[in-house]
Amino acid sequence: MRAPTVWICACAATAACVWQPAPLSVADQLLLGATALRSGRLADARELIDGARDRDPSSVTAAQWSGQLADLLWQDDLSIRERMSAVRLARAARREDLVAELRGQLGDQLFRAGRWGESSTSLLAGARGVQEERRRAFAVVAASLPYVRKFSGPLLTERPLQLGQVPEFICHSKDKKRAFAIDTGTSMTTVASSFASELGVRSRRPAGAALDGQGRRLPVEIGLLPQFGIGSVEVGAVPVMVVADSALQLRDLHGGAERAPRGVLGLDLIGACRLTIDPERGGVVLAVSQGLPVERSVQCARVEGRCLVPVIVEGAQLWFVLDPGASHSSLTSSGLARIAGGRERAAAAFRRVRTVGGGVVAVRELRGIVLRCSEARFLQVTLPIVDRGHSDFFPVHGVIGIDLLSRCRVTLDRGRARLTAAG
Repeated sequence: MRAPTVWICACAATAACVWQPAPLSVADQLLLGATALRSGRLADARELIDGARDRDPSSVTAAQWSGQLADLLWQDDLSIRERMSAVRLARAARREDLVAELRGQLGDQLFRAGRWGESSTSLLAGARGVQEERRRAFAVVAASLPYVRKFSGPLLTERPLQLGQVPEFICHSKDKKRAFAIDTGTSMTTVASSFASELGVRSRRPAGAALDGQGRRLPVEIGLLPQFGIGSVEVGAVPVMVVADSALQLRDLHGGAERAPRGVLGLDLIGACRLTIDPERGGVVLAVSQGLPVERSVQCARVEGRCLVPVIVEGAQLWFVLDPGASHSSLTSSGLARIAGGRERAAAAFRRVRTVGGGVVAVRELRGIVLRCSEARFLQVTLPIVDRGHSDFFPVHGVIGIDLLSRCRVTLDRGRARLTAAG
């Protein structure tokens, strides 16, 4: 009676061998990694891309994706090493069609990391096609900047926080002191054109276009601010983005007086420090970076110059721009689609939402939801539906603005964030 059993087991084992799927190629593994990133599945993407890089260290594409992933995870040094490796591998493979663009991407990364002296040559090598004007302008400014970005003086400065208002710091350039709004949804520190002239911004050059807080493209310049400080922290010479005065406006669309900050501290400087927004203490603090414990913080994503944090809305994991410059937290249309029954539950509304880049009117909103980010939990939240620009690389499902951020203690440091309930 045992023989048939043995025969059946043997057949099953044979069938398992026959139907075992072939292992994925490195190209397919990278394709799956890119798909995971577009869906916001960061852990899956990291496993797939890291695995492909380990399997084929000579793959130019794997090195390129590895560098892009490291940039998204705020790992500048690793991203630079991987992008350098991609350039070397492309040269070894005689992929001259790729070398110039890979060098341009390396130059972009070096510039973002504040390693300005190293960035110029690579930026110029990659100044081709649609990137020619921007990279050439950045290379010219980088050549006039210090070799590396370096803060000096007391590496801690604090500013009172007015609840419900955009956090800001008093910054100085030579003998001039002005308020700059904090906006982690902006890639670079930005000034209005008339303010740039007043501050003595030099070497201004057209640098293509950038996205504003609503995802709209606007023409920009880049220039050099020779001397800059944030509160008591001396930053030295910094690059700044220059936009038309009309593009840098913060309008109070809730009936108050119009208020237009002429300067915005962007992610380039804020991301190099530790930012703390503490409504209980009533202050905003910039300090030297210390890092945050992994077990008590969440990994942020740096996507196209914006800081995204993972949030849970109605059980769905979404990615929201961390934006203290936005008056209201909101959902994008893609974020609404990720929530069970979201489209059917969205109610008609007329809500004015302001950002550093201006204001919009939302005509739909999702009411009475529960939102969680890090250790902070918000009940009975209403999220207007406002699109904030589309990314083909990583999803943007919404914005967490000052209406919620002012109800918790927020710390952003080295690409990790911790939100805890105030009080």
